Amino acid sequence: MRVSAVISFLIFLIVCMPNFGDAGCSSDFNCGIGYRCVKAAFQSQGTCMKLVNEFGVPTYDMPKLDSIGPNMSPGGDCNFDTDCPIGFQCHRKYKVCVKR
Repeated sequence: MRVSAVISFLIFLIVCMPNFGDAGCSSDFNCGIGYRCVKAAFQSQGTCMKLVNEFGVPTYDMPKLDSIGPNMSPGGDCNFDTDCPIGFQCHRKYKVCVKR
């Protein structure tokens, strides 16, 4: 089930926050610790978003090597708000759960 897969990672994105005033990113390394470069399907540029767990508490994960290059996952983490935990909604463009 898609919801359990999303929750099992315990990593959700809280707010779209461009990195240091920059309009976008190409990998997690542009964003820094505790942020992820989130890209729309088949895009190589995205935006930095702060990582939080399912309760909204920030997490400080290191950048991931697989964030380099385009996002080749057409499905994303969610399609509807009901795919996300309570207090989160599905970002329509990036298909990730963001805190309301």
